Amino acid sequence: MNGHRLWSVYTDSGDFANNAGFCAATPDGGVITVAKVRHTDGMLDKNIIFHNSDGSPFEIDWKCERRYYRLAVTKISGDGVIEWNRMVDFSTEPGPAAGGNYSTFWPDVFNVGEGAVDDNGNIYIALNYRNPMKVARNDGSTVEFTPVNNKSWNGDSQGVCGDFMILSLDSEGYYRNAFQLEGACAASYCQKLAWVSETLYCQGYIVGDGESGVNAGEFTLTPTTVMSPLVMALNSDLKPEWAKCYPAEKVGGKNALQNVGISPVGDAIYLCGQYNLKFSDPDDPEKFLTATQGNLREGFILKLEASTGKWIASRNSRDDDWNNPSAVAKTGLTGYFQVIPSPVTTSSVFVFGYVMNAQVGVFLREYKADTLEAILPAGQYNIVTGGGVPSCQYAALDSNNGALYISARGNQAFVLNNGEKTDAPVKWGVLAARFDLGKPTNTVVSSLEEDVDAPAEYFTLEGIRVERPSSGIYICRRGTKVSKIILK
Repeated sequence: MNGHRLWSVYTDSGDFANNAGFCAATPDGGVITVAKVRHTDGMLDKNIIFHNSDGSPFEIDWKCERRYYRLAVTKISGDGVIEWNRMVDFSTEPGPAAGGNYSTFWPDVFNVGEGAVDDNGNIYIALNYRNPMKVARNDGSTVEFTPVNNKSWNGDSQGVCGDFMILSLDSEGYYRNAFQLEGACAASYCQKLAWVSETLYCQGYIVGDGESGVNAGEFTLTPTTVMSPLVMALNSDLKPEWAKCYPAEKVGGKNALQNVGISPVGDAIYLCGQYNLKFSDPDDPEKFLTATQGNLREGFILKLEASTGKWIASRNSRDDDWNNPSAVAKTGLTGYFQVIPSPVTTSSVFVFGYVMNAQVGVFLREYKADTLEAILPAGQYNIVTGGGVPSCQYAALDSNNGALYISARGNQAFVLNNGEKTDAPVKWGVLAARFDLGKPTNTVVSSLEEDVDAPAEYFTLEGIRVERPSSGIYICRRGTKVSKIILK
């Protein structure tokens, strides 16, 4: 465990789209990669080649006359050997409204977001697709899907249109099942998926057409003609257990929803991101989140009950409480990007985000888990300043050690909250850093009945409640005391 490379699988051909796809660990110790890929310019007559960890080639049998995107799903073993690759195909045939540069050929007809792998190795992929698609079955046949929300699309990939889909493949990469919204709208996107305790949580959005209704299984959704956030919970067969669409309005003539994250923590689902919107609870319009100005995007957090989708609490960055009472604390593009469980208590959560200025920069903020009330002054940490106007990338929590690993982006020397200052990057650079959030004490017990001084609640290391845990490592809460226990 020294950070040395174990193996690498790579390709030196193929053009892989940015921010399109994901990687996910599989139960057998391997990894699934999902990517949106086309040929490298000038290499249409050659197959795209991956290289295994031993350097041996793995070819994707694909040659074409014009560049266009396909969806590549690849399984790599724990030893760095490609076991299989499946391609999902999309039609390049123009639709009836094709025009301009896209009158004869549609090269880019889908978007792929993040995905998940369940405990059985089944794969779930978040999609928005705009032209017919084909997925292979394990018997050699294919299943075909045709979108309904592309009738007026001219083929420009920047246009807003297309259909929401969750595509599920089995552990061998063959078609298993799929879920789509029913009814017409201007556009619907599936963007993020999270698999937790036999439930698939989904985040996306819908732009309504002002006339038609949209359904998610038995649930009726009510989007407006503005980008309206969507959150759902589905079982492993992709049947919705609940679905919520939050009717949205423009703020200051703007309507943006960006960098949205979905974080299951304990009994809740947290939605966060950046926005220039107002959106409300479909069950109670008196509950809403709204950006307070139309120009700079703001950060938001929405807490939902995981079992029902009920709106519990919310927070907006411009209306939030900050240690720094001056305007500078809220000046600049702001985003709340990820909700992170506290490793030492279930009564609070951390939020990872940034204010794009050097005074605040990338931050961690601690909130009461039940109300999303900021814990001040102790719970606010400007962890990366300097860097020009630093922005955050990703964060990952090691619950065993209470360590949070983050990445940030900037174009000047970074300054950390311990006073350390890095060298200045050449142009833009990325910082990786570790921060200590504290860790629970370790207690070893042989059974649940050995320590019953107070009623106990048990959680996985990711913060998911467990009613009756078996052997393994858990977070145990007894009153105000939190510890990490090992059940044998």
